[in-house]
Amino acid sequence: MIQLNSMISRVLVGLFFCTAITGAFGQDNKWDLRRCVDYGMKNNISVRQAAIQAEQSVIDYQQSSLQKLPSLSYGLTHGFSFGRTLDRTTNVFTSRSAMFEQMSISSNVLLFNFKSRKNTEAANKLTLEADKAAVDKASNDIALSIAQLYLRALLSYEQVEISRIVLEQTNAQSKNTRKLVDAGSLPELNAAELEATVARDSATYVQAKSQSELDKLSLKALLNLPADQAFELVIPPVDKIPVDNLLEIRPEDVYQTALASQPQIRLNELRRKAAEKGLLVAEAQMKPSVSAFGQLATNFNQFLLKSTGVRYVGEQSTGAYIKQGTTQVPVYAPNFDVNFVDRKFGQYWDGYGRQLRDQFGQGLGLSINVPIFNGGQARGNMKRARLDIKRSDLSIERDKLQLKQDIYTAYYSASGAFQTYLAREKSVSTAQRSFDLASRRYELGVMQTIEWLNNQNNLTRAKVDKVVAQYEYVFRMKVLEFYKGQGLRL
Repeated sequence: MIQLNSMISRVLVGLFFCTAITGAFGQDNKWDLRRCVDYGMKNNISVRQAAIQAEQSVIDYQQSSLQKLPSLSYGLTHGFSFGRTLDRTTNVFTSRSAMFEQMSISSNVLLFNFKSRKNTEAANKLTLEADKAAVDKASNDIALSIAQLYLRALLSYEQVEISRIVLEQTNAQSKNTRKLVDAGSLPELNAAELEATVARDSATYVQAKSQSELDKLSLKALLNLPADQAFELVIPPVDKIPVDNLLEIRPEDVYQTALASQPQIRLNELRRKAAEKGLLVAEAQMKPSVSAFGQLATNFNQFLLKSTGVRYVGEQSTGAYIKQGTTQVPVYAPNFDVNFVDRKFGQYWDGYGRQLRDQFGQGLGLSINVPIFNGGQARGNMKRARLDIKRSDLSIERDKLQLKQDIYTAYYSASGAFQTYLAREKSVSTAQRSFDLASRRYELGVMQTIEWLNNQNNLTRAKVDKVVAQYEYVFRMKVLEFYKGQGLRL
């Protein structure tokens, strides 16, 4: 008779960061927990989103650092004017079409209220560190989630194996009973009951295989793997997994260690410090600021038509008169006409350098900005900054309580699972002995088929319960080791 003991010892958690199973990485479709966790940390969408946020915080921090330096800008305007327009070199209006150009270089530096930018830089630096801690937190969360799904997938695998072996036992017993019935040693009812049980066990085996595939599919989804990718779990023996002594663990000690090592706690503390710097920035917005500025500028203007000379065209009345005795004599003035020709494109730039030198100008000055009334925006920013600090305090308090809850839950769950495992182990031993006796009695023909099936079902349930308790205990112990800062390890 096939025994289940050697099969049930194949369990959980090739839990990572220690030693991986030899050769697992050499085969693309073989996955132990270390490979799952490493891959998940690199490819899970939540982790990648957290990494993108950290990259954005790098940009914000670098930008705020550069804002402490004086600003410098260069401006260039080039165009054509038509009709009546301003000659930018003489500031006289003219009706002649022209090409113009303006250039300027300006700079500005903050002299007073500089702490506003300094605190902005400090707040962005703390936010950057917090976002890096958020990446670590996302990685930790995904590692624990992967370990949990990995555990569930392995448990499903064990249930498939148990249901397969039960089916083989029932099928073998059914064939043997059929021979005895055909020989007239047993009634037909015995064979019929076993054949019905074979059908039920076949359905159980199929359901277990289906659930196993669904659990592996869930794990692949968490790893961001295609659903159709080849994926085979490596099954480590449970008795080879190192586990700390539960009696040597105090949950309060684990909690104090986790406070110093868990990224979620560090993340909240960094965000609170950033909120404090944000309050200083908001307060600075309510104070005057003084800036110095400087500017260099020049102009160029060129008419599109070029003068070729002036010619006398006669005299014309000015409309004025002079008095000679009693007679008024009109006043005439000479009339000249200016000849223009189109400039060639290359001639548009004649005198360019000279005009730039002649029109070159400089400027220096100070600017003062005194916030008097801006619709309550500055004061509102300060109030919001104070609320951000309170919100950060609540986040710290909430996550500390949740961390302690998780650690104590894992501790008591591990303790309960261990006691349950010991009880299930005794139950398996008793059920196995009862089943062996029932099998011998059934083979001798002194036990009904239904009684033998009940003994078999009792043994199967005992084996499954033992496996579940074993998985639960090992997983909860690994969670405690993780919070102790040991990581997930084989």
